[in-house]
Amino acid sequence: MVGIGVVVTVICVVMVVLCVVSMMLSSGPKYPKVQEYTLDQAWTRQPLLFSATEIEPMALPHHAGPTDTDGGSASGKW
Repeated sequence: MVGIGVVVTVICVVMVVLCVVSMMLSSGPKYPKVQEYTLDQAWTRQPLLFSATEIEPMALPHHAGPTDTDGGSASGKW
């Protein structure tokens, strides 16, 4: 009698092989080609503003936790 572990292992190996074959046969996702921008071209898009104000208020367990720097940081003379 074959143990249940052998059956599960064979099923897992078959599923992995099927996944690998399907990834090899698929041509991948189709993304639009990104136009490369160089500084000699005129900028035709609206400016982007990245702000840290969209981050939800948080209560850290202690000061200087790893998420204490969410939103970035600044240094230098002001």
